[in-house]
Amino acid sequence: MTSNGTARPGYRLIFRPFITLKNGKRLYARQYGRSAWAFEVPDQ
Repeated sequence: MTSNGTARPGYRLIFRPFITLKNGKRLYARQYGRSAWAFEVPDQ
């Protein structure tokens, strides 16, 4: 993700309210003052 919040060319942004760590623990964005986590995923 670039500094202005847009995805790099060839990628798009998706937003999720939680992420799951490798140990199975879920981190909810609300617990960290966010509404969602942003991820870059390749375009298809």
